[in-house]
Amino acid sequence: MRYQDLSGRKEIMMKNLLKAAAVGAALIASSAAMAQPAMASDLSWTFSDGVISYNDSTNKFCVRAYDSEGARQVSATITPTGGGRSVTVTDKNDFYGHSGGTCIYLNSSYVPENTSLSVSAKSYWGERGTWVGRGSRTITT
Repeated sequence: MRYQDLSGRKEIMMKNLLKAAAVGAALIASSAAMAQPAMASDLSWTFSDGVISYNDSTNKFCVRAYDSEGARQVSATITPTGGGRSVTVTDKNDFYGHSGGTCIYLNSSYVPENTSLSVSAKSYWGERGTWVGRGSRTITT
């Protein structure tokens, strides 16, 4: 019976494994070092009484109450998640003589780029006769 000496092969395999681990660790470290800043986000949020939208490329934030079935209003409050001044945007539908939406621009005079904002919404429908909270979403400018 003939036996082979595998000790040399094991040593080479171990060296190759260590080299691969070192390269992997270097790739992970370089990816973390080159991480991009927070990515801006668009928003399209639809519910029974209207829609709220944000287009990051134009910094345009819009609120729209649907033009149907009587009096409707949609209100959105925008607040920087780190604290700061809130802004509320409300739109009333055609029942109030206002068709179309209400928009503002979230430019750098309100918040700097890459700021995280909380958007809280509520809506009103005349037949219901009450305001209903619609929750909140987060966007990044």
